[in-house]
Amino acid sequence: MGNKVSGMKAARAESRSRNSRQQTLSRLACVPPPAASHAKGSCFGGMVRKVRSLSRGRSSARRSASPSSPCSSRSSSPGSPTGSQQWGRTSSRGLNPYLGARCGRSGGAFWLHEEPFHRGTYAFTDDASIDREDIPAEPEEETSSSGSLILSTRLEYTSLKKDEAYNVFALVSLQAADISVKGGPEDPSDPAAALSVTDRSPMDITCVLDVSGSMQGEKVQLVKDAVMIIIDEMMPGDRLSIVSFNSDASRHTALSRMDMTGKDAARQAILRLTAGGGTSIAAGLDWGIQVMEQRRQRNVVGAIFLLTDGQDGTSPAQVQELVNRARVAHCGVYAFGFGQDHDTAILSSIAEAAQTPFTYVERPDSIRHAFAGTVGGLMSMAAQSIELHIEPDAGCTIGSLHTHFTSRRDETSGAAIISIPDAFAGERRDVVVELVVPAAAADSPDASVPLVRAMATYFSVRERATVHMPQDCLYAERTAEPEGEPDEEVTTQRQRIEVTNALEQAIAHGEEGRFEDAQSMLDQNIQKLRSSPAQNETSKALLGELDDARCRLSSAADWQDGGQAELTDAMWMHRNQRCTNLTTTSSNRKDKCSKALYLRSAQRCSLQRNSLM
Repeated sequence: MGNKVSGMKAARAESRSRNSRQQTLSRLACVPPPAASHAKGSCFGGMVRKVRSLSRGRSSARRSASPSSPCSSRSSSPGSPTGSQQWGRTSSRGLNPYLGARCGRSGGAFWLHEEPFHRGTYAFTDDASIDREDIPAEPEEETSSSGSLILSTRLEYTSLKKDEAYNVFALVSLQAADISVKGGPEDPSDPAAALSVTDRSPMDITCVLDVSGSMQGEKVQLVKDAVMIIIDEMMPGDRLSIVSFNSDASRHTALSRMDMTGKDAARQAILRLTAGGGTSIAAGLDWGIQVMEQRRQRNVVGAIFLLTDGQDGTSPAQVQELVNRARVAHCGVYAFGFGQDHDTAILSSIAEAAQTPFTYVERPDSIRHAFAGTVGGLMSMAAQSIELHIEPDAGCTIGSLHTHFTSRRDETSGAAIISIPDAFAGERRDVVVELVVPAAAADSPDASVPLVRAMATYFSVRERATVHMPQDCLYAERTAEPEGEPDEEVTTQRQRIEVTNALEQAIAHGEEGRFEDAQSMLDQNIQKLRSSPAQNETSKALLGELDDARCRLSSAADWQDGGQAELTDAMWMHRNQRCTNLTTTSSNRKDKCSKALYLRSAQRCSLQRNSLM
């Protein structure tokens, strides 16, 4: 009897197993195979291998895939993470494998219920090798006390009354050495020529390009022209990969060296791009990040360029996951919003997560300038992985930090540690610190007292070494009768922070349709800035920014006609202290010169060289 029961159980188990296998095969049969462009994946014949795992098929849609570890520059083969990939478009209802969310429409309104991001997984083992002399040394292998950054500190007032407590502003600045500008593009002493030989490090760039139906015609042609500029700017030590996306994503070239053969292959791939279909930003970004994650070797500078003119349902949480993966893969993500119909909110969330600028490209012919300026900056990369330590002294405490860069506090010392991703040659990174300074005894002698000690570590790209900068102390005179006007540079940086916050608040009002509230708030900031005794070129540029913002929030039509995108572009430019171009939009009603505050010499040279092409 026992044997009979056991046999019946075994038969039922075998039947369930057989049915499960048949259901699995049936589900796979319903999934359309990848198009030829997906399967080939590379002009060099590199095959994209889709990794399936039937044992994980049921659970992968319910969990977030953890990012694969980036490969070391000395690794011989990339990691090959496993997972499942669904091909083809999804209907208006159902699970989009790239968005990782249930979505649909009800009464004309789009609804989105967020689920864990369901990433596609591919194995790219065909990135071109890097010459041994181009491979950067590991940062730990060499250290130095000097490099390309200069650290400085300033106090709002140079002297403070002894028997009074203060809330006073301090400024901690990091300045990257700029390249010298001599002559023009035809001059052999031009910095671009010198930069290509001695001052620049090889780059890895993946272009993720929107080729949805809205990009048909002139738009897609101008995108092609813009990528051609990137190809022309790159040198044999640089590597480039081309990814396009609509409802799905495709990789057209492997990460290839930009020698003559590589450039020809990249140009041919660009010329074959055609536009059509829907838009999935997450699909394109996921694919581009995987190209960078699975590099067997890494150039010291890496970036992903995302250009789109469309909208989709990607959520901020999914953006954060994607950008986190890019950060682990040691590459920045630069978002370019094309035209007036792009999803400014999603691209702004990418800029926030990546701590890079968001670039609004209003006119199709401006794409080439935005790309050229960004490439020029990346070519001049001076420092990476900057960690700034600000430690209070003499009983002082840090009341607040005015920076959007990631920061944390040391509970023991009260120090603030700010993490800054990188700095181009000539760029500044300014952190405004509000210090709480205790009173000193009235009968104590006049003395110079240290309020803050600042130090920094970073990876110097040119020297390829980790630099530990010497400590810089900020002193204040404690006297019975203090004298002096507010420091101009501290005041200027406070104005930059205040204008940036005003733009952020104005954007929030605009998104809620509260245009009168936005204008009232901007009027207050304009009046405050105009009445400030510290007037210089920076304050004038900031004032022009506020005037332009006020015009763009005068009505819903102005807001929708590029107003939101322009304000978002300006906010992230001032917040990151980085700009990609000098292009002004046709809808500007006020003269704006704020972009010139942040565009550096290498970027200007790249723009000048390409404007003459």
